[in-house]
Parts: sequence; C-alpha cells; structure tokens
Amino acid sequence: MIPVLPIPRAIVVSFGALIFFAIAAGGAVSQTGNLFTGFQSKSTDPVQIDAASLEISEQGKQRTSIFDGNVTVRRGETVLRAKTIRVFSDLSDKRPKNQAFSRIEATGNIEIKSGDQTVTGGTVVVDMGKQTITLTGNVVLSQGSNVITGDRLIIDLASGKARVEQTAGKPIRGVFSPGSGALIPPSQ
Repeated sequence: MIPVLPIPRAIVVSFGALIFFAIAAGGAVSQTGNLFTGFQSKSTDPVQIDAASLEISEQGKQRTSIFDGNVTVRRGETVLRAKTIRVFSDLSDKRPKNQAFSRIEATGNIEIKSGDQTVTGGTVVVDMGKQTITLTGNVVLSQGSNVITGDRLIIDLASGKARVEQTAGKPIRGVFSPGSGALIPPSQ
C-alpha cells in the first residue's frame, strides 16, 4: 500500500476526469434534470478536485484511488462534496484510461449542487457495470422550493429514469410549489 500523500496537481486532473466520465455515461443523465450537467462528457469545463490526501493502491488487477478529507469536485457550475471518494479501476481493462474504471463510491455528507438543484445524502455509488448512480442515507432532492425526500435515489444511466425509494412503512415526502416546474422532468 502506498502511504497517504499530498495530492500533486497532475494527479488531481487525471483522476478528476475519471470521476466525471463515469457519471457522464451516455448522455442519459440529462434526462434526470440539470443536476449532473457539469458531469456530462460533452462539457469542456476543467475538472478541479481539492482533498486533504490521495492514496493509491493496487492488488491483483484492481487499482483503488482514495481521495480523503473534505473532498470538493468542481466542473462548470456543478459541485460535488464528500468526506471521501474511492475510484475502483480494473487494470486489465483495455479502454482508454479515462473510461477504465468500474465503480466510484463517495461517502460522508454527500452534497451535489448545480444551479438551483441540490441533492444530499450519506453515500453515492456510481456502478458502471449496472449503469446506475445510487444515493442513499436520508436523501433530499431539491430544486428551488420543490423538495423530495426518501431513503434512496436511483438513477438508471441507460434509460435516464430516476426513482426515489423509502423504507417500508415510511412515506416518500414531496413538497411542490405551483408554477415552479418539475423537480425531475419526465424521460423522453
């Protein structure tokens, strides 16, 4: 295992691109609203990651890169904040390096903001094999004065559909202000 080190600028840019290309798969994200606009691969905005440390380890055919300590990722007007972000890469994958990872996990007070949209929760997992983004732990999705709360938000990158789930016996709660627009626009 490599010891925890300060993050060199070149590594920040390279791994930042990995995170955003994972979230941007296929352009279907745009159907779930503007929240992930800055993460779309067609964006030409630079990626900036700030973290207290970066640790990279390799075991067999798996590389794990861990950004830790009040991680902030910015691209355009989209900002992701988390305590820790882990990027898992398959070293035997022959795709270009900006696409050669299988999973991203962000934990600890997750907040994603873009314009007037915000989503918060405890953990977010981007699973490239399943083509999903899953946010769990007291999820709050808001756009202006519209708010939806639940235990889990699942975004299917292939279809562009978003689903909010709740623990059995607890309601999903939504507060919608007339004339303020849809929180999650319908799939096309």
